[in-house]
Amino acid sequence: MFGKWVKRSLPVMASVCVLMSMAAGAEAKELRVLAWQGYADDDWVKEFEAKTGADVSVVFIGTDDEIWAKIKGSEGKDFDLFAVNTAQLQRYIDAGLTTPIDLDKVPNQKTQLPIFNDLTKVKGVMRDGKVHAIPFCFDSIGLIYDTNKVKTPPTSMDVLWDPQYKGKVLAYDNGEHNFSFTALTMGIQDPFNLTPEQMDQIKKKLVDLKSNVLSFYSTADEALQIYQSNDVALIWANYGQQQVKAMKDAGAPIAYVNPKEGALAWLDTWALTSGVEDKELAEEWINFLLQKQIGEQLSQRTGFGNTVAPSANAAPDDKLIYLEAVEDPTKRSDLWNEIKAAQ
Repeated sequence: MFGKWVKRSLPVMASVCVLMSMAAGAEAKELRVLAWQGYADDDWVKEFEAKTGADVSVVFIGTDDEIWAKIKGSEGKDFDLFAVNTAQLQRYIDAGLTTPIDLDKVPNQKTQLPIFNDLTKVKGVMRDGKVHAIPFCFDSIGLIYDTNKVKTPPTSMDVLWDPQYKGKVLAYDNGEHNFSFTALTMGIQDPFNLTPEQMDQIKKKLVDLKSNVLSFYSTADEALQIYQSNDVALIWANYGQQQVKAMKDAGAPIAYVNPKEGALAWLDTWALTSGVEDKELAEEWINFLLQKQIGEQLSQRTGFGNTVAPSANAAPDDKLIYLEAVEDPTKRSDLWNEIKAAQ
C-alpha cells in the first residue's frame, strides 16, 4: 500500500517542485533602479510592473557624487541601471562600470526626436561603436527676463553686461558653468577646455559682470525669493525650464530664451551597470519610458525637456552645447572665489 502511494505521488511531487521552482524564478524577477526624482514616478513603476510581472525597486539620489559613490562603491552590483548625465557618464565607462545596450531591445529609441535618435551625433553616449546610454531628458541653461523691465527680448547672454541693468541681474554661484557660458559669449569654440590665457580673459570679464549682479543664488527657490523681494530684470537660469515653471507658477511676468551663441545644456541618460542581473528587463525599462505619453508627462511634471515629444525647452534651431567635464575644476573654483571677492 505504501509503495503504491509513493509511485502515485512521485509525479505529483515532481509537479509541485516544478511549480515551486517557477514561482521562485518569478519572484527573482526584480529591477533595481538608481534615479533622480521625477525619472521613475510611482504610476510609471506600477504600469511597468503590471506589464512585466517584475518588482521594481527605486533609490532616488540628489547629487552626481552620490551616484558615483553608490555605483563605484558596489562595483555596479547594487543596481541594474542608473540615470546619469553625458558629462558624468564618461568616468563610469572608463571604470568599466557600464554594460553596452542592445538597441534591438529598445525599439522606441528609433522614435526619439531627431536631435536624439542618431546616437552617433549625441556626444558621450557611445564608445568604440557601442551604445553605453540612451538619452532620456534634458534642459538648456538659458536666460530668464522680466517682460515688464526688458522690453526687447534679448538674444545673447551679452545683455547681462548691459549697464542699464546694473544691480538687476541674478547670477548662478558656480565657477565651472560661469566660465563656460562666458567663453561662449567671447566666441570661444570649446568652453570646457580653456587655456590659461583664455581663463585670464574670462576672469576679467566675469569681474566686470559682478558690477551688474545684485546677488548670486544656488537653488531655484532661492532665486525666486530674491526675485520676489528685489528689482530683478535678468536671471542667468541654471535650472532652465524647471526654474521658468516655478516662477510662472508664482505669477512672475517672465520669458525665457536660449542665446544665439549657444546655450549650455545637460542631457541625462539611462545606462546599464556592469552588474546588471537581468539585462533584457533593464532594456525593457528604458524602452517603456521612451513613450510619447510618458515623455509628455515628464515635461509637464518637472519642466524638463524629454527626448520623445516636443517641448518648450528647445526650438528646432536652438544651439545646445551639452556639458562636458572641464579641464581643471579646482582651478575654475579657485578663480571663481577670487572673482566673487573682487571689489
